[in-house]
Amino acid sequence: MSDIPEAEAARLLTMAAASSALLPDTFDGRTVAGGLRTAEADAAARQAGLPLADWLAERTGRPVLRRTIPLYANINRTLRTRTPQAAADTARQAIAAGYATVKVAPFDGFTGSDRIARGLDIARAVREAIGPERTLLLDAHHLLTADQLTKHAAAFTDLRLGWLEDAVRLDDIEGLRRVRAAIDAPLAGGEFAATPAQVLPALRSGALDVLMPDVKHAGGPLHVLRLAALAAEHGVALSPHNPSGPVATAASAHVSALLPSDGPPLEVMFGEVPWRPATVTPPEPITGATYELRPEPGIGITPRTTER
Repeated sequence: MSDIPEAEAARLLTMAAASSALLPDTFDGRTVAGGLRTAEADAAARQAGLPLADWLAERTGRPVLRRTIPLYANINRTLRTRTPQAAADTARQAIAAGYATVKVAPFDGFTGSDRIARGLDIARAVREAIGPERTLLLDAHHLLTADQLTKHAAAFTDLRLGWLEDAVRLDDIEGLRRVRAAIDAPLAGGEFAATPAQVLPALRSGALDVLMPDVKHAGGPLHVLRLAALAAEHGVALSPHNPSGPVATAASAHVSALLPSDGPPLEVMFGEVPWRPATVTPPEPITGATYELRPEPGIGITPRTTER
């Protein structure tokens, strides 16, 4: 957008801001607003000649703490078959690619009374595949109840999880407390959260260890950083939820540049589709398990508009 005339850029920015303000306060409305506000932030940063991280720093007063962002591999969508062997093989591929942290959602795709048993078999296979020295993250996707989780607390504890994500809904404070007390693992959640009112009860409960707003659903980069400040006030870490394509990943990486360097790595989809690199230019700056912020203004990449 830096090559768009200044008057046209200002018009587009005004349109994006006005459009996002008119959207309803629903999940769909907030997600559309998140897209518009991310585009607005990218355009404003390009117009200012700044990488998005630096523009965000100017807007928030927070410093840019890093430009190399560590990543973890979400292998869930790479699993074409939901078996322990397939999960273990994919986890090994992620480790071979340089990742030290792997996330799986082992209960996806299962229904009925054997969902927990089959999901735990997948989780155990991934844990064995990556070894004890690497970090396993488990996303339950709200598929289990607090009763089921506490009943199988020993099995979850034995997995030595880096965190248990979306164990119960973020507004189920009693459920969060029960699960946190029963399972020896940090609890993470909040991918659909967008406002302080949606996260404050969980932050104040002492049962949430990692808040995970998504730049798409939370209203854009500035909104995620506001939630990060709120989480920090309550001693809770923040790791952007990001099972996303290159544009949202770039925005999330620039947000992560303003988060503490000793915090959790950023999520990235591992091996989901072979054509991902061809969707943006220049190529997505992922090397091994790191995202190197590009020095160009804005998010540093541009979606391709023609098939290559």
